[in-house]
Amino acid sequence: MGRVRSKLLPTILSAAGGCVLMSSMVWIVLTEPRLSDGFWPRDISTVVVKAFGGTAVFPQVGDPQIELSWLAVVVRLTSLLVLAGTAAFIWTRLRSSHSAAKKKGQRSAPVFLSAITAISRPWWLAAFWIVAWVLATSTSNPAFLNFLLFATPLLTALICGRSLNRFCGSIATPAASTSAGQSGDGSTTRGRKELMIVLLAAICWEATSFWMNERLYAGLLVPHGDSAMYEEHLWNVWHGKGFRSYLDQGLFLGEHIQVIHLLLLPLHRIWPSYLTMELVASCSLAICVVPIFSMTKRHSGSSRAAMWLSLAWLLFFPMHFLDIAVDLKTLRPSCYGLPFLFWGIDFAERRSLISSSVCFLIALTTQEDFALVIGSIGAVLFLIARQNPDSAPPDETKRFARWSLGLLVFSVAWVLLAVLVVIPAFRGGEAVHYSRYFGNLGNSPGDLFRTALHSPGKILTQLFSLRTLFYVFVLTVPLGLNPLRRPMYLIAGAATFGMLSLIQLGNSSASTDTSGLAELPPIPFHHFHAPLLPVLFWAAAASLRSNSASRQRAGQLQRAGTFVSNPGPGRNAVSGARLAFFCAAFTGISGSLMPLGATFWSHKSQFGWSNLYVPGERATEFQKVLAMLPSDARV
Repeated sequence: MGRVRSKLLPTILSAAGGCVLMSSMVWIVLTEPRLSDGFWPRDISTVVVKAFGGTAVFPQVGDPQIELSWLAVVVRLTSLLVLAGTAAFIWTRLRSSHSAAKKKGQRSAPVFLSAITAISRPWWLAAFWIVAWVLATSTSNPAFLNFLLFATPLLTALICGRSLNRFCGSIATPAASTSAGQSGDGSTTRGRKELMIVLLAAICWEATSFWMNERLYAGLLVPHGDSAMYEEHLWNVWHGKGFRSYLDQGLFLGEHIQVIHLLLLPLHRIWPSYLTMELVASCSLAICVVPIFSMTKRHSGSSRAAMWLSLAWLLFFPMHFLDIAVDLKTLRPSCYGLPFLFWGIDFAERRSLISSSVCFLIALTTQEDFALVIGSIGAVLFLIARQNPDSAPPDETKRFARWSLGLLVFSVAWVLLAVLVVIPAFRGGEAVHYSRYFGNLGNSPGDLFRTALHSPGKILTQLFSLRTLFYVFVLTVPLGLNPLRRPMYLIAGAATFGMLSLIQLGNSSASTDTSGLAELPPIPFHHFHAPLLPVLFWAAAASLRSNSASRQRAGQLQRAGTFVSNPGPGRNAVSGARLAFFCAAFTGISGSLMPLGATFWSHKSQFGWSNLYVPGERATEFQKVLAMLPSDARV
């Protein structure tokens, strides 16, 4: 009893301080339209403010009128703490046996205090945000303010994710923790059960994704460029008209070395529809959970950790924009290449080098920039093998080293040949079209090289900017910052990330000089970051290992068809993977256009379901026109 009393005052003070800080952050966000607009549309904001006891009016003309008491926010968050502590106590009592409950009858206070401490401790991070907000609004330079406006939803999600994850950890019983830690010690039953959960979730995600794409197609909202044009490629190939669309000046190879969608020719022959390609794209993104589960199970030794990280992929909002971009481009062949990139990494770690080579070769046909990541993966695999020279027989180590270096050299040769020879040859000698995306850094590969050689300051200024920091946040915060714990693995994405940081596609030179965030940045709202995602989840999976497990060779040989690996630090691994899941969920609320996101449910947003996924009058009238056309009409 004395120990409880000794912890009571510090716990209350810690909870009170965290509650005050988090309440202040929430109050500022809800009463400042510039901040709340980054979370959700204004009709959703009205509902949220009302839930906290306030009122919000957003007139068509004039300033918004928001009335919300800071004390009302404090009362609601305090009530949340009390309810969570009570729920933790009830949950603990229910999970205890009858006899154990009698012995632990005096432990109600420790359980209650542990729960509210777990929830409120991450809330202290709000203090850093409050200081940053005061500084940003006190200076005349808009750079840092723009950055904070974009980053606040991510930072809020990180705080909420850590809070909920710590709460779940505080109510986990020792028996449950032990079970989680031993889930990979040869008990394939548990692994299969959790794999089934992941597969069912993937099926649900795929069905939702395809429904959204089909509704956009039915509503005549799918653009031809960079979407429907890919079906035209298949149609023209079938009819002997070449690998082209009417948008291409010549063959499509003058745009990209992107031929992976030709693998769909047999399926398109069976179902000659654009929706065939959409269905396969949704399936391609969903099936990535299988290699993620395999990699995470191997690195962490926990099937439960593998389940959480795999589910995080389905909620990872930068992936959602590969399915439906912010400009409603619903089809990118990058989706078809991602599972092969994931499986290439997975097979390489298993030392199934032939299977890995085939997967990487198919991934190279996705787009030439995939070669940057694939070559870098080879370099990382080589470095990891060098760090653990005694983990495998010498002959196998040499074979793997030669294969890794061969992958690096082949990928570099591939991208150079594509960018400097093949694509210009199909463009009449002109440079690749996306070399113009780099603004004042140059309009061709040669210009970019000369800028880097003669004016490195321009390159460094763009690389080390607040926009680049925002990219780091947007790619790692949805995974609970786990990838940053394994910087060695992130080397595999360094070249691609550096290139993306230099893109000035949607930013004027003036905005780039200040923060690069005055306009909507290209990441993650388009498709450019696609090849980085397997690297991020590879690093996240590797981050779930303990120090002792880190010294073991990743990719221990396994029996085909099993998900068995050495047991790892189950509880820590599960906690880290669960954190990634919660962060992916919370960032998705503000960042995703799928039903996970608040924007989907808005009636006023242009991206709301009632505006995008319910066909309008134009689509209805088009069906009447289509019915008048003869089936053999040449249109």
